[in-house]
Amino acid sequence: MPFIKEIIVKKNIRILIWKIDETYTDLKSLIQLTDDQERELERRKQISHKKQFLASRKLIEMAGLNELNSIFYESLPFRKNVYFSISHTINYAVVGIGFQRIGVDVEFYRPKVLNIKSKFINMKEKYFMKSDDVKVITRLWTCKEAIYKCLFKNKLSLKEEIVLDKFDMQSKYGHGQVHLNDKKISINLHFINFENHQLTLSYL
Repeated sequence: MPFIKEIIVKKNIRILIWKIDETYTDLKSLIQLTDDQERELERRKQISHKKQFLASRKLIEMAGLNELNSIFYESLPFRKNVYFSISHTINYAVVGIGFQRIGVDVEFYRPKVLNIKSKFINMKEKYFMKSDDVKVITRLWTCKEAIYKCLFKNKLSLKEEIVLDKFDMQSKYGHGQVHLNDKKISINLHFINFENHQLTLSYL
């Protein structure tokens, strides 16, 4: 079974990672889907998207969150004081579970992220704009995506309203703020690197 590992970030937050290397048929055989989940699966046309959905369902089952139905991308309260977040790439699915608001995002290191950095880096982060390091900019992108999922606010601007402190690529920890309606919300960040991927967890 290509379940990679469970990471206990702190006593009330854990992350599960699945490597998607099965065939679609083999992966589908690993989990019993509800009728609603079957419809959600069929809605996805590409096999890679179907496999991502199935891998995330398997992790949700392993995490004991079986009551979740067709929810796929959202980071939402599941039970009272229990939150979850889902992310994936072509090769991996990630589920985070915590007893506080969390968000997770995972990305493969790809040079094309450098072509869009102006779309999510603001003037307060000009030290990032000067960088052409794919790993640095990918980490920045995952930070902003994870923070967006953590707060789950519609129309939250990754560029204008989320500001990251400068981080050390050797550190597992970072910090950021969300500037929203004249309020500043402090966000904690935890970094995990594996098999040419950047995984970032955000939490309040």
